[in-house]
Amino acid sequence: MKYISYFFIAIASALLVILLSLSSCSPNPKTTSQPPQTRQQTADTTVKIRNFKFEPANLAIAVGKTVQFINVDEEPHTATAMDGTFNSKALDTNQTWNYTATKPGTYPYICSVHPFMKGTLTVTNKKN
Repeated sequence: MKYISYFFIAIASALLVILLSLSSCSPNPKTTSQPPQTRQQTADTTVKIRNFKFEPANLAIAVGKTVQFINVDEEPHTATAMDGTFNSKALDTNQTWNYTATKPGTYPYICSVHPFMKGTLTVTNKKN
């Protein structure tokens, strides 16, 4: 009899976990939160994340310039430098994230959710 009560408690706990996880799902999520940003600064250029690609895939900017990443896909994406220089975290549909270049170099980056998505940010010393 003691084990039967454990069984029912386990079943009830599993159902509760399932109900709680399903309650957080929504077939039509609304983007109401503010997008994650490192700085509240106007962007000098934009990279669109569309159709599981970065557009443009290769971008050159000067030190001090800001690039804005905007996700126009239905899936979450990131802009994550391979060397850890920048990481947008997950951007939902229509969310943006700005990165201001601080030092020259070539920074290959990926979407950490979809690593086959690749881009390169080249930061130069000269001001454009």
